[in-house]
Amino acid sequence: MTEYIFLRCCMPFFAAALFHLISCIAGKERYADISKVVLMPLLIAGIAAFYFIRFKTDGATEIPLVPVILICIALAAGNAGDIFLLGNVKPATMAKGLCSFLAGHFIYIAVLLFFVPFVPPAPLFTVIAVAVYAGAVYLSRILAGKPRGVLGAGVIVYAGILGTFSLLALLHLAGLIYTQEHRELIGSLAKLYTGTLLFIASDSILSRTIFVKPFFQSRFAVMSTYISAQFCIAWGFCSLF
Repeated sequence: MTEYIFLRCCMPFFAAALFHLISCIAGKERYADISKVVLMPLLIAGIAAFYFIRFKTDGATEIPLVPVILICIALAAGNAGDIFLLGNVKPATMAKGLCSFLAGHFIYIAVLLFFVPFVPPAPLFTVIAVAVYAGAVYLSRILAGKPRGVLGAGVIVYAGILGTFSLLALLHLAGLIYTQEHRELIGSLAKLYTGTLLFIASDSILSRTIFVKPFFQSRFAVMSTYISAQFCIAWGFCSLF
């Protein structure tokens, strides 16, 4: 029932996302830019509506305000990144967008570490997961065309933080599956982890189009994965609290 209420609260966000993606496919850049700016605010509004309904139903003592507010701030940082990446994105503009998204990822990591139960998974799994993600961060630089200088370092730092967020989500999920503790949280963490993977896919495509060259419907590919990523992350966190 709670999941259904959250999805209903996000209907305006879904409508804007659909309009935006159709605009991307049709090559209507102006409509795509306008709708892109309202996506994260509508998702934040959906979260606010969801917790308002919960407040009316469960009472204020059942609502964890601090992590919810932090999630909304992270989405607002994502919105700032969306604005920086409007139009013909240049490497300098991308750096500002990366800083905005980086702030959002730091907040997501803080919420995950401080407000979500963690049970360590099998040690061998942890070692393998860390090695795989370290390799993925190095691969991200290759896919971006090996940018040099400050921007190249920024790409590595950003990929490292995003990879850390995804890795932590995976370890949280794997720990619950391994120990069967807090089993009620497994589905929520699965949504959250899916969102981190979609974010990695979106940013990998974006960096490829900026540092190498765009491809047919590259904007649709970037935005469809990005929108899905932010929604899954928000949905996962809201399902946890």
